[in-house]
Amino acid sequence: MIFRNDNHGVLFEKEIRYHKGCSRKFAAALFLLTADTRLWHQAENHIGANEIDIAAMKPRRLDAMAYVCYALARDIVTGSRTVALAELADPSLLSPRYFLVIQTAMLIRGYGLSAANRLLFTEGRNQDELRQE
Repeated sequence: MIFRNDNHGVLFEKEIRYHKGCSRKFAAALFLLTADTRLWHQAENHIGANEIDIAAMKPRRLDAMAYVCYALARDIVTGSRTVALAELADPSLLSPRYFLVIQTAMLIRGYGLSAANRLLFTEGRNQDELRQE
């Protein structure tokens, strides 16, 4: 699985254990909400056993990347379409690492955690190289 950083990986793995058997939609939104520490601190009280009360969240003081994660999580949970695909594919707006994190969330949403667990991104190699095992 491709995480934003080590903290993201540790936090997501810890949180997903509390929600075994959750839906792909829930897991994908949780993956995005745990990508940024400040975002997570604002989101964690809105996470139920198998639901996210995203409407009650009022995120504040997020950087642009964290806000994109929040907006995409909201789109996943509610079915809204506020984030355009063209924005996600613009390298001037989104770093390659965040792009991969978002793609991992989309993989979780579409195919589940087991599919995302097979993805690896090796630091120090060609930044465009993605390996599936």
